[in-house]
Amino acid sequence: MLRKEKTAVFLSGLVLFSIGFVNCAQEMPVKELLLAKTQVERAERLSAEEYAPEEYSEAKKSLISANEFASQENASDSKKSADYAISKAYDALEKTLPKLAAKSREEAVTAIDAADEAYASEYTPEEFKNAVTARDAGETKLAQADASLASYLREDKDETAKELKRTVALQEYEDAHNHFLEATKFSESAKKVALDRSGSIRQSADEVDAVLEKAYTYSKGGNPAIDEEKARVASAREDIAAGRLKTADEKIKTARLASASLLQGSIKDHAKNRNGQAREVVEDANARFGELNAENYLKSNAKESYASTQENLGASNESLQASGNLLEQEKYDDSIAQSEEAIRLAEISIDQVETLKGKTTVAKKDRTAVEPQADTKTSTTTETNGDKAASAQVEELSGGWKRYTVEKSNPADCLWRIADREDIYNDAKLWPRIFEANRKSIRNKNLIYPKQRLNIPPKTGKIGSAPKQ
Repeated sequence: MLRKEKTAVFLSGLVLFSIGFVNCAQEMPVKELLLAKTQVERAERLSAEEYAPEEYSEAKKSLISANEFASQENASDSKKSADYAISKAYDALEKTLPKLAAKSREEAVTAIDAADEAYASEYTPEEFKNAVTARDAGETKLAQADASLASYLREDKDETAKELKRTVALQEYEDAHNHFLEATKFSESAKKVALDRSGSIRQSADEVDAVLEKAYTYSKGGNPAIDEEKARVASAREDIAAGRLKTADEKIKTARLASASLLQGSIKDHAKNRNGQAREVVEDANARFGELNAENYLKSNAKESYASTQENLGASNESLQASGNLLEQEKYDDSIAQSEEAIRLAEISIDQVETLKGKTTVAKKDRTAVEPQADTKTSTTTETNGDKAASAQVEELSGGWKRYTVEKSNPADCLWRIADREDIYNDAKLWPRIFEANRKSIRNKNLIYPKQRLNIPPKTGKIGSAPKQ
């Protein structure tokens, strides 16, 4: 770079000398000296020193000689040297410009492809269009330049016409080069803007992931097609990170269509299953409540508890009915929500019934223990084994924490029931503490699964994080 700057300064000094000399010697070849200087500088600017080093060096030396002859008032030799400098500068440009235009074209095409991959056509269409327009203009000029150069090379009769054709060809190559440079500039700017706006594609990926996660939950991880679409979204995220937004968008659109179908299939089956589970629990609650003698409770101090039980039971039946209706209407999300509510209310009713009977502890054992045998010895063994199984569910951790393993019982475990256990809190109202401590693993407070391990925080105080054990 320093060498080029020194050359430019030197050449600038030469032309000043020539202009100053005109005042005392009109016959000096001022026109030729100025043209030689212009073409040598042009060759330098267009990297002729790289593509045509010999021709460029000859042109520069001849220009220096032309100015030296002019300073000696040797007009004839000055003109000869200037003409030779012009000729060699053109030779250098003839070698340089086709290669330079080809290189800048390649860079423009690469830049436009990168901008296209970044989805610039979607996020910054005007600037991307300008890049394509500039590239197309460059392609047109490049084709014209190739034709003009070929015509110049075929000309062998008229030297004046031949030089004119070369001049035209060189200018067309330079114009093509400039158009390609402009295309690259527009493309890089468009790509940058597009990448800055990639948040919407990331949001789309998040939305599809959420649908797939929902389908995964409903199918309990038993559908390989869901795993395949999850992998597609993960691949799209890699494309986003690499700036391939267009490819990422195509993958996300494909995954979105597939995820909708997968969710529809899995949610339908889950809604049916959950409605069946809700029906079983509600029927159990109805049967237990039917065993109560209403007159006895309405005339006692348990009147309010009986009314509350009846109210919860009624609400659970209404939710069950709504769940069935929504299932028939194919409103599966709403049906599942009503089934969850029916189960929650029915389980509360069951515990209230057993409390009214004064058999809270026995009721819990009845719902989890093995069916009793005929003789007393076997019954005792069964109860002992049941106690061991129950205690195996609860693991003591440090700092007052415990770990509870969800089991499949009749009715099924729920946060309310777990909190009400004597070896947990013995208080159903504290179930939100369990939910808060396990937010990462419990997405729906009404939906936990057998063998799921829950961290149980201490009964009082700040919840914090479970110990790593």
